[in-house]
Amino acid sequence: MKIKVLGTAAAEAIPAIWCECDTCAKARQIGGKDIRRRCCYLIDDDTLVDFGPDAFWQINDFSIDLLKIKRIIYTHRHSDHLNPLELLWRRKQTCVVSRNINVFGPPEIFQEIVMKAAHVGLAYSLEELRITPHFLEAGKHADDDGLGMLPLPANHDPGGSPFFYILSRNGRKILIGNDTGYPSETAWKLMADQKVDLAFLDCTTALANPNCISGHMGANTVVQVRDRLRECGALKPDAQVYANHFSHNGHALHADLEAFFVPKDIGVTYDGLTLNA
Repeated sequence: MKIKVLGTAAAEAIPAIWCECDTCAKARQIGGKDIRRRCCYLIDDDTLVDFGPDAFWQINDFSIDLLKIKRIIYTHRHSDHLNPLELLWRRKQTCVVSRNINVFGPPEIFQEIVMKAAHVGLAYSLEELRITPHFLEAGKHADDDGLGMLPLPANHDPGGSPFFYILSRNGRKILIGNDTGYPSETAWKLMADQKVDLAFLDCTTALANPNCISGHMGANTVVQVRDRLRECGALKPDAQVYANHFSHNGHALHADLEAFFVPKDIGVTYDGLTLNA
């Protein structure tokens, strides 16, 4: 599987648009890998994982052909991962859209889409938006045209049924874990012996709160989770592991993150990073 990381930031992006903190000021000055859009992934040119407020920027900057996208897989309902506005233009009265798209995720994401569409008076059903919904449940494997999805329960957004995922295709597996917090024992049991080839781990609080475990994770927790993934057989011995999903409140620039993680054999994502699992 080919994975392009379209966004690597948490909710506020980096630099946050109103923020005067030193991290945001330095990111504006340095640019490059320190400019981070909200978290999103492209897999094999036909699958998006999350589709948030930076979708227009990401689609155009990375020359993504939306006609090739067959499915969107959502992790949870928060607005930095789900921006219903960008789905409303699928309505035939506003744009020319020739086919349905498969959308996968917890029930709450479909409620958010319909509520937003109805609020602005553009649509009142998923059918009007040419969306075919697929309701996922934690621990229950799903498949769409050869892409396997194993939703795992996340320690995040209480009451919102948040997921992180093991995705599989052609014998290869990737773990996409943003907004996870330290995983529950239920999630650990589901991940055991999965033998993942490539993993992305939530590092929202980075170096400012390195031991964070609830809702999000910090830098030390990322290392602990990587080590446990190895121990339980969730990772192949040669698996690539990357820290991802960074907040400006983590007060770490790309160079700071690399200085911490690279000696520990963990990579640091940046917008546009392309990998093969």
